[in-house]
Formats: sequence, C-alpha cells, structure tokens
Amino acid sequence: MRSELSGFLAGLTWPRPQGPGFDPDGAPSDPVVLFEQWLREAVAAGVPAAHVMTLATVDAAGRPDARVTVLEDVDEHAFWVAASDTSPKGKQLGRVPVAALVFHWPQLGRQVRVRGTVRTADEARTAAAFERLSAQARAEALVDRQSRPLHDEEWLSDALGDPSDLVLLEDPGASTVPVWRLWGVDAGRMEFFQAAGADADGHHLRLRYSRTDGAWAREMLRP
Repeated sequence: MRSELSGFLAGLTWPRPQGPGFDPDGAPSDPVVLFEQWLREAVAAGVPAAHVMTLATVDAAGRPDARVTVLEDVDEHAFWVAASDTSPKGKQLGRVPVAALVFHWPQLGRQVRVRGTVRTADEARTAAAFERLSAQARAEALVDRQSRPLHDEEWLSDALGDPSDLVLLEDPGASTVPVWRLWGVDAGRMEFFQAAGADADGHHLRLRYSRTDGAWAREMLRP
C-alpha cells in the first residue's frame, strides 16, 4: 500500500497557475494592502472560500496543532479568528499567544503566510462578530461543547434543538457568550508566495515583509 501511494504521489505535480502574475517591485509598502489585493483577485478568479485559511498554534508543551478555519476580519495589523476559550484552539491561543496562518489559492499559485503574537478583541468588536454568525453557529457557541468527546449524537441534537429557540434563551441584551471571542494575530512577518507560471523557464517568487518598530522591511527570498 505504501509503495503504491508513493508512486501515486510521485505522479502529482505542482499546478501551473493561470492568473494575473506578480511583480514584487511594484508591491505596496504595506503587506496588508497587498493581502487585500490578492484576496480580491482570488475571489474574482473563482477560488472557493478564499477567506478560509490554516491556523497553526502550539500548546503549553510546545506541541503544534493546525486546523482550517475562517478569517473573520482584518485590520492594519491583525488577522482575526473566532474561538471558544474552552476549545483546544482557544486554550492554545490563550496560553501560548503566538500563531501562524496560511492562505492557499491554488488556481493563482499563491500562498500568504502570516506569523505573529496573539491578542483578544475588545467587547464591541467581539459582539459585532457574534451578531454576524448564523443562528446555528450561535447555538453551538451557547452550548459550548466544541471538540469534546461526542458519546451520544441524540444528546447533541437535543441540546442544539431549533437554533432559533436556543438563541432566544440568551440573556436579554446579551450580544455574545462569555467564552466566545475573537483572537487577533498581530502580523510580525508576512510572506507572499507566487508559483511559477506556465512558462517552464520561470521560478517561484517569494516576498517577505518583516515589521520592526512599526515599520515594514521587505526582502526577496530564494525559491
């Protein structure tokens, strides 16, 4: 089985992107501006769920974890994700406040990598994000059992019930739940990867931004 899989993997190739290309010399000085440009181009190119990313964290023992999740918001410095305090993701973000993100848009041959420290959002930002959730997602947050062992599917169905009914049980005036919050990854380093195009003589491009004392420095990396 393993030899068969090895042969199968050997036959796979990196896709040749069909897209707008990338000129690092013309890239903006602010990497968040470039990220917005690339995200919009990914959506325009038909990349499914272009706002989905891989979030990597570490636990208190230094063991890594990664999962695919959704980008909730982005501002001048931080990329925001949602997680319950009681979930493995939330515990790791809270106890070891560093994280890395990867966006992958294969149709364009592009990746964006983000690394930085983690902080929590203020109440107003958290409440606004919670209000944007679907009734089902808010119900799951209210139940607050994410990632715990599921011993009884019927219990889960009963606990969630009709999401609209469960949401109505929230305290009057409450706009979120105590354990649900937004976590911001303050970008200290961002890398933009552009795969080589259809031209066989081309090569991958890698542009890295590093932030020091509030200013961004840029450098090209070897493919």
